[in-house]
Amino acid sequence: MYIKTTKKQSNLETNLINYSLNLEEGHEITDIDLVDNNRILFTIKTNDKVYALIYDIQNSKILKIDKTNE
Repeated sequence: MYIKTTKKQSNLETNLINYSLNLEEGHEITDIDLVDNNRILFTIKTNDKVYALIYDIQNSKILKIDKTNE
């Protein structure tokens, strides 16, 4: 996955992130948003449920999973 980690077009920095979110079969990433320079928000859908996952780029780990509609 490649992401832009700066906001100014003249200062683009692209980083390669190689990490598996270990999603279960049937789970699909529907949206990816940059929270800040250190965190990415993933929106994941499975069947009729949607949940969010926050990934810490610097530490290569999942910070939080929100499954409020379970």
